[in-house]
Amino acid sequence: MRARLLRFLAAAVTLAAPACLKIPDDLTETPNGTPGAPTTAAELLDRHIAAIGGAAKLQSIRQRTVEARMVFRAEEGCEADQEDCFAEDKIGTFVLNTTADGRLYRRTLLGELIEERGYDGKTGWSLGGDGLMRLDAPEEAVVSREDAVLHWYFGVAKRGIETSLVASRDKDASGKPAQLDGVQWRVDPAQPPKVLWFDRATGLLREETIDEGEGTDRREQVIIYSDYQPVDGVLVAFDVRVVNRIGDREQTVDFETQRITHEPLDAKKFAIPFIAPPKAAEDPMLAAVKKARSDAEASPKDGKLQMALTRAEFLAGHFAAAGQAAQATLAIDAREPEAMYTLARVQLLQGDVSAATRTLQRAAKAGVRADAIARQLAWVHARQLDFPKLAKTLDVAGGGIMAGRYRAFVGKPYTVVPSTECVTSTKLVSTAPLAIAAIDIGGKLAEAILDTASAEVILSQSYAKEINVTIRARASFDDQAPEVGYGQIDQLNIGGVMIRNVPVAVIADEVVADMSGDTTGKVRAVVGTHVLSQFLVVVDVPGSKLELVAPGAKCKAAREARRKGTDIGFYLHEAHHIYIPAKMQAAEGLFLLNTGMRGADLAANQPAYSYAGIGAPALRSDEVPMVTIGRLTMDDYVVEGLAAAFGLFEQSETSDGFRLDGMLGLGALGRKTFVLDYETQKLWIAP
Repeated sequence: MRARLLRFLAAAVTLAAPACLKIPDDLTETPNGTPGAPTTAAELLDRHIAAIGGAAKLQSIRQRTVEARMVFRAEEGCEADQEDCFAEDKIGTFVLNTTADGRLYRRTLLGELIEERGYDGKTGWSLGGDGLMRLDAPEEAVVSREDAVLHWYFGVAKRGIETSLVASRDKDASGKPAQLDGVQWRVDPAQPPKVLWFDRATGLLREETIDEGEGTDRREQVIIYSDYQPVDGVLVAFDVRVVNRIGDREQTVDFETQRITHEPLDAKKFAIPFIAPPKAAEDPMLAAVKKARSDAEASPKDGKLQMALTRAEFLAGHFAAAGQAAQATLAIDAREPEAMYTLARVQLLQGDVSAATRTLQRAAKAGVRADAIARQLAWVHARQLDFPKLAKTLDVAGGGIMAGRYRAFVGKPYTVVPSTECVTSTKLVSTAPLAIAAIDIGGKLAEAILDTASAEVILSQSYAKEINVTIRARASFDDQAPEVGYGQIDQLNIGGVMIRNVPVAVIADEVVADMSGDTTGKVRAVVGTHVLSQFLVVVDVPGSKLELVAPGAKCKAAREARRKGTDIGFYLHEAHHIYIPAKMQAAEGLFLLNTGMRGADLAANQPAYSYAGIGAPALRSDEVPMVTIGRLTMDDYVVEGLAAAFGLFEQSETSDGFRLDGMLGLGALGRKTFVLDYETQKLWIAP
């Protein structure tokens, strides 16, 4: 019953305790026989042990079960939709099992909410109404360990608990006269201390108090014990009241014990429960596609049904099918604006920029909004590296902040200096968890992440300062995002090639360090897809080598020679995002290729995991939740046993509204040599 129902999350506040009181031996008992004030914390605990049955009797009891009625008392000022505040009393049940050797099981039921908590002697766990299993981090396990000890008053020093006397009180929590002696009880320096208050006349524990913070941040808890009754020769409190005060709010919970036993307990009760994997959930997007296909096949001349199919296929990431459905719609109604707009987006995703441009012009004449047309044309101009046109279309599309940085650029961007060699190569600094290459800007060397999820060349502020980058524009895309500076550099050397007039973004050093996980300060840049897409890129993971194969007819044979192995088609969205259709287990999805992701081979959103029949792992506050993906299939390429981050990726759709199920890192490619081929929009995985 000592387990606190509400754990305060504020930082621990150490209460200043007065020095231990020294009382002459002849004054330790009052004239009427009532014990005098204790002289040490140990003496006070000994009095309590004697009061509730004595050490020998208590030590003979090895376990205890408490079954109680739990009443959350009504609070004033509760809002109708406030889940943790009750306008009327709420009644539930409470079961607590504890053992002398420090194991615990606790179950609370309130309405439809069930919460279980346990400690098996090593690990604390909880299973909430959300179905998620949570395991204690080390600092939490300290609390669970203490909550589990039935005879908490034995072996105090051995458990590392610090105790000291505090000044006695002459009133209890309700303000009634009472002579209470207190001992401050500190389990761990990271936890707030509590004070145990014992009735001097009886030796029984009357109250526990925790008080921390000040003003509106003050958090106070008072636990009041009463109605001690004998059970198997020892006294146990049958009524417990817990009062939690946070700021101006007060919550009261009463526990009215109905049954206490000391019968043996099954050890399995304390063990971490096994959570069976969930059944795979139905994907509503695929269900919508199935219905739309059926309807369109039944009425092939119905333009509205063909358009509904176009829409469903596009949202589900079936771009080839969406293009076919859009063409079928336009065969019925040649001026259907949504069909034209969808077809243009499909053509852009498939890399047919010329066809997309023509279709967008038709869509504009058919009445598609100017800002929507401009948004797609912006990606056309971005891929063509036409920054003046890109700035103009971004203005029309409502992207004035971004337009400014492109308008400030001088010269033709990403000009590759011709080389006598078609293929240049360099040793990679690292291939795990990230691919990191050396770069040279103005004679200043640095290490850079090869990141397919970034468009830009990104520099840390200190590196940009060293190479004298002039910031020509600044932007921050929301109130929470840090400001980014934009400029350009005369030339960038990477992998044996030189690129002139390179746009750069400049961000804080700590952001680059966080991206790379590098604590030495060597990784100071990111090379994104605007640079990489100028070449056919070969990343030899086993051999730690980077090859860049030049564009143009002269080097066509060199590029063809590297297109071997298993090919995986991808779609290119906006200016740089690479999307790969894949099956996670048997569940279909669309994933962003993010070679700059570290710490996991894959990260997916919650719906994607549910479609694959993958449940949440046991969660710990000090660890990233991870699950294992048994099988990931990309076209004909299969990777098994991937480590996937759970609960960290929340996005479920892109800016164009089609599905997004997660991200794939380097590990999802099987740690093999791969070729990133923007020209054919394929990945090639070496045999």
